[in-house]
Amino acid sequence: MNAKRQDSRAGFTLLELLVALTLFAVLSLLTFNSLRALIDSREQTGEEGERLAAVQMAVARLTIDLQQAWARGIRDEYGNHQPAMSYGLLPDAGLEFTRGERQDSVPGRSGLQRLRYLLAERQLIRESWPVLDRGPGLTTFRQPLLNKVKAFEIRFLDQRDTWHDYWPPSTFAPTGGALQADERLPTAVEIVLELEDWGRLRRLLPLIAGSDHG
Repeated sequence: MNAKRQDSRAGFTLLELLVALTLFAVLSLLTFNSLRALIDSREQTGEEGERLAAVQMAVARLTIDLQQAWARGIRDEYGNHQPAMSYGLLPDAGLEFTRGERQDSVPGRSGLQRLRYLLAERQLIRESWPVLDRGPGLTTFRQPLLNKVKAFEIRFLDQRDTWHDYWPPSTFAPTGGALQADERLPTAVEIVLELEDWGRLRRLLPLIAGSDHG
């Protein structure tokens, strides 16, 4: 009789099993949520790191190109003279300028390149032409640098320490009966990138080549 009572007391009741299962489910849920939060945090950190690297790469590329700006105008596909650097003269035309490759030593090459930076479909785009004085039908090399860009704004500081929202301040000057490209360069350029996730980023760049070749 006593043995039967001991056996019945050694097992779990249905209520005890339900309580144990409930506690196990709660602990499992808490553990899952903690792991999920840790994974999400790592993914977000990884995405932010990639975003930071992309912004730094785009700004560095633009900085290097601008600091190698060259005071050399071009002829466009219509045969018209264009300034060494231009911005704000036409809607959505972007920033266009001539870049000099200082270390270029290949015979027969000028070491100069025509570039354009513009904003298109929330992307900062870098375009380049294979030649300076381009003819009709010449295609450009188009390279997206940065996405989620809301605005791309530029200001220019001239030799008189005056800021301008466009460049050149006077587009063309008649010389010898023909319109010659204004090859003056600013002494500094202020770049503003407005990003969807980081807000406004501002960078002030002195133009090293501007004083040497302007």
